[in-house]
Amino acid sequence: MSIKILSPSTINKISAGEVIERPASVVKELVENAIDAGATKIDIILEEAGKNLIIVKDNGFGMSQEDLELAIQRHATSKLDEEDLLNINSFGFRGEALPSIGAISKFKITSKKKYTDTAYSLSINGGIQEKTEQAALDEGTVIEVRDLFFATPARLKFLRTDKTELMATIALVKKIALSHPHIGFTLTHEGKDLLKVRKKDGNFEEILNARIAEVMGMEFLTNSALVDFKRNDISLYGYTSIPTYNKAAAEEQFLFINNRPVKDKILNVALKVAYQDFLARDRHAVSTLFLKLDPHLVDVNVHPAKTEVRFHDPNFIRSIVISAIKEALNSEGQRVSSTLSESAINYMKPQNDSPYLAENNHPNNNFQIPTQKTFSRNNGWLPQNKNVKTNFRIDYALSKQQNSDYSCQTTLDSIQLPTAKTEDQTDQELANTFISDPQYYLGAAKAQLHNTYIISQTEGSIIITDQHAAHERLGYEKIKEQIKQKGIIKQRLLIPEIIELSSREKAEIIDDNKASLSDLGLSVEKFGEKSIIVSEMPSILGDINIVKLINDLADHLLALGENIALTELIEHVTETYACHYSIRAGRVLSTLEMNELLRQMESTPFSAQCNHGRPTYVELKLKDIEKLFGRK
Repeated sequence: MSIKILSPSTINKISAGEVIERPASVVKELVENAIDAGATKIDIILEEAGKNLIIVKDNGFGMSQEDLELAIQRHATSKLDEEDLLNINSFGFRGEALPSIGAISKFKITSKKKYTDTAYSLSINGGIQEKTEQAALDEGTVIEVRDLFFATPARLKFLRTDKTELMATIALVKKIALSHPHIGFTLTHEGKDLLKVRKKDGNFEEILNARIAEVMGMEFLTNSALVDFKRNDISLYGYTSIPTYNKAAAEEQFLFINNRPVKDKILNVALKVAYQDFLARDRHAVSTLFLKLDPHLVDVNVHPAKTEVRFHDPNFIRSIVISAIKEALNSEGQRVSSTLSESAINYMKPQNDSPYLAENNHPNNNFQIPTQKTFSRNNGWLPQNKNVKTNFRIDYALSKQQNSDYSCQTTLDSIQLPTAKTEDQTDQELANTFISDPQYYLGAAKAQLHNTYIISQTEGSIIITDQHAAHERLGYEKIKEQIKQKGIIKQRLLIPEIIELSSREKAEIIDDNKASLSDLGLSVEKFGEKSIIVSEMPSILGDINIVKLINDLADHLLALGENIALTELIEHVTETYACHYSIRAGRVLSTLEMNELLRQMESTPFSAQCNHGRPTYVELKLKDIEKLFGRK
């Protein structure tokens, strides 16, 4: 077959395969065009999740007849300065969207240019353009897309169910609505409003906060930390969830660069690294973050969909995001998600519709109030146990090696985990002190339930603390602080390990990062074209598969630009030690021991969650408890 030039119709259909993947892709392109046109109100109407009909209406500047006919031509745009391709401030700029959509659907665009009297309409059916006609329209632009992919029926087979496609569109519109709080949006499906937000007026941060509350809910704002970071011409603003407010998937991590919603490995990895001390590996933070920087420092022209970007200095951007998030989380101190207490209260609510049972309608009029014989009232409501020890120092009962300088136990054995004080104070004195002083926000210990949960009291709440989870976090933070002060102890290998990697790039990326790896206790040098020689290992890791570790390191560094493998491994080992050598569930504690544990929690960072992201305590507000009993 001889070489030939493809027809414009075929070119547009091929291009549509890159730009238009699903109905959500159409909505994205049309809504972004409306934003570029200066719209303050955008309405989106769908039928059959967009497969049958997509309508996007806006009140933007509109187009003249000449502009309308040019807009549906391939690579026609008014948004690009050909002299400076990096200075892109608009959402659309490639001039591909409209002709691509018109090539695979029944497409109609009607527009009226601002300050003119006449509107014009133009239709394209499967790439075949019809004549431009006068039309009736008050303002802006209306685009109708019917029978999506009718001209390329094979593409229909790759679409998911209507529910899945609709959810993709909802998620997309939410992202766009978050990044443009000065614009009102409505999303309607089959006559039902799925999203409706009004445009806001005021400074960006104020209206953004209001929009976040509308789109993501007050629950997110209540359980998140403010991120407000500025350095030179780069800023990061938004909210990220406290560790105990997390999700099973990363679907609610909304990241924006210069108000453009993006999917970027650099930012996703930065989020993961920022939370790696606080969340289990299968849990994810909820975030809405806006990164603003000079357009010349980021390339948005990586893919026709314009959701992928490339940074001029990715390491710098990654470090900024990690630092900003950690700073925000540190500022929140020891705070747990409000949803925990709300859930606990809901569990306790009676199934009856009434908030409490009226006295005369009680199902059992023979009900008797328990007498003192029902329970034993000891000091602090604790069982009498003469064998309870007042000092619960946890020793790391680890076997010591001959060469202690290189053993992981050297670091761990030197760590004094929390111990109980044995001051000669009565329970009542402790209670009065802790309840009256606001710095003791975990209150005074009153009881231990099931030898696992500490019940404490403040002026306005009851607090339930998981003693094992709490002590585990305290131990983990102690170990971290010890490692920070003295560094990770290295253990020299008797025979250096030579590891052959599959490519020269992997060996080079390991060698390029040898300084940072050395800080983590791993000493490496390049040995030949594709080989790495390992001479020292972090002693805390013990006997591990060095070959697998080095290969994982190379893969992570190449793909993510971040050393995930080694840091996660060290973190996991540290967590394991802290978990195994913390006080266990079932351990009986005295009142003094329980109070000492609470005091150390109050002075330890991130003690509100254990090493796996689970809460260490739940606070039940007195006012909520009183509602359960109909007192308020």
